[in-house]
Amino acid sequence: MITNLNKKNKKNKNILAELDQVTKIFTNGEVVLKNLNLKIFKNDFITLLGKSGCGKTTILKILCGLLKTTEGKVNWPTSTFKNSEKNPANLSVVFQDPNLLPWLNVFDNIFLPLKLNKKNRKKNYQTVMNFIELVGLTDFKDYFPSQLSGGMKMRVAIARALITKPKVILMDEPFGALDEITRFKLNNDLLNIYKKYKLTIIFITHSIYESAYLSNKIALISDRPASINEIIYLDKDEEKNEDYYLSTDYLNKCKKISKKFNYYNEVANEE
Repeated sequence: MITNLNKKNKKNKNILAELDQVTKIFTNGEVVLKNLNLKIFKNDFITLLGKSGCGKTTILKILCGLLKTTEGKVNWPTSTFKNSEKNPANLSVVFQDPNLLPWLNVFDNIFLPLKLNKKNRKKNYQTVMNFIELVGLTDFKDYFPSQLSGGMKMRVAIARALITKPKVILMDEPFGALDEITRFKLNNDLLNIYKKYKLTIIFITHSIYESAYLSNKIALISDRPASINEIIYLDKDEEKNEDYYLSTDYLNKCKKISKKFNYYNEVANEE
C-alpha cells in the first residue's frame, strides 16, 4: 500500500527527530538544502531517495551533528540526543566506506567505540563476540580488513555501529559498492537487526529497488537545492524475503515509486 504525505499521522508524540525549514549554504555560496522539512518517527525505516549529489549526505550529516544548519532547526523532542558531538551515544553512523582501521582485526575494530569510552576489554569480550556472531563473522574475528571481502567489511562496520546500543542508525549508501547477491543478503540481515533491536534507521540510497525493499517510508529528495518532494508510505509489516523480492507486488511498488520520482524530475526540468 502506498499513500502520500497528505495523510495525517496521528502519532505526533512519537516524533523522534524533525528538520524544520533547514537551509544549508556552503562556504562557496552553493545552496545545498533549502527550507527542508522532515519528520522522523520512532522505529521508522525511512529512506532518503534521490540522485547522486542532490544533498542526501548533507541531510544525514546535519542530523548527526557533523554539519550545522545555515538556517532552520534540528529537533529531537523525544530523545536525550542533542544535535551535538558531546552526546553521540544514542545514534551511530555507517558510511559507504566501512572505514575500518587496517591495523586492527575484526574484534578490535568492533570493540573500538567501547575502547574510546574507556570500557574494559575483558569485561566486554562477550558483548563484542555477540555482535560478531550477529553479523556472521565468528570464524573471522582475528582477521584484518585486508583479508576480508567488501561485504564482510561492511558487516564489521554494522557491528561496530551497534556495539554502543544506539537508538538510531544513519546509513549513507552502505551497500552501494557491493555486488547484487551480497547486497540482497545484507539487506535482509539489516532488516532482521532493525526488528530485533527496534531501531530507527535513516537510510540513503539512489536505488529505487533497494528503497522499496527496505523501507516503510521513502522521502523523495529533489535536486539541489534539496527539499522533500513527497513522502511515500509503505507497509511496515510486510514479510521481506526472496519470494517477495521476485513478486509482482514488489515490482509494482518499484514502478509506482519510479513514476513519482520521474514526475518530480520532469517538473523540475520544466521550471
